[in-house]
Amino acid sequence: MIITCPACSTRYSMDPTSLGPEGRRVRCAKCKHVWQQTPPDDMPKRVDLAPEPAPAPVAAPAAAPAATTAASAGPSSGGSSALGGPAEERVAIPPRPRAAAPRQGMSAGIGILLLLIVIIGLAAAAGYFFQKQVVASWPDTREIYEALGIAQPVLGKDLEISNITFVNQTIDGQPVLVVHGEIFNKGQATVTMPNLLATLRTEKRQWLFDWIFAIEKTSLAPGETVTFTTTAKNPPKDAKLLEVTFTEKPVGS
Repeated sequence: MIITCPACSTRYSMDPTSLGPEGRRVRCAKCKHVWQQTPPDDMPKRVDLAPEPAPAPVAAPAAAPAATTAASAGPSSGGSSALGGPAEERVAIPPRPRAAAPRQGMSAGIGILLLLIVIIGLAAAAGYFFQKQVVASWPDTREIYEALGIAQPVLGKDLEISNITFVNQTIDGQPVLVVHGEIFNKGQATVTMPNLLATLRTEKRQWLFDWIFAIEKTSLAPGETVTFTTTAKNPPKDAKLLEVTFTEKPVGS
């Protein structure tokens, strides 16, 4: 049970059975105040049962007076309390254990490490799934992909587009842009011919118009060259530059 000093409100923990049925005097270890502490109301009471009648009456021996001592929450002097009462008993209160301080430094370090792992993982995933865009912007990175064994197949590998020319003509009263060019297989194996993408740009390389076309020849043998021609009706008047590249997109998309 918890008892409280009525003078300074200091609280102590003690065994209620040490108070006895009538209570006893205790003393505060902090302010030395002494008071009569009664047991709690719910503490079990001692019940004396009447003895069974004996065959012959026998005089009961005189009971020795019970020695009473007062429990105390403070230090005692000799065999009596500070107020001259019976001997007091000190109640020992164990100190409360302190909570261990969290290791903030280690927690922060683990959090930063996990964050770096997540960032590196996201960067690696982006580099893999957007490999074509990365290689298009930084061609030297293809060697890194090949060293890691994750390089994606290059569209039109070993095929070289060259000798691109274009001229504006009028056909059936309509302006038409006529484009000529060549494709050469510089590799050692036959290559399937992909579709081609023609893009018109301004002098500042701003996009104006593009279209997808295919050539009749579906593959090129090693060392073989094929020419192509494609046209675009009503080309933009600001078109100054023309680019022809390979594409995976179908014709008409």
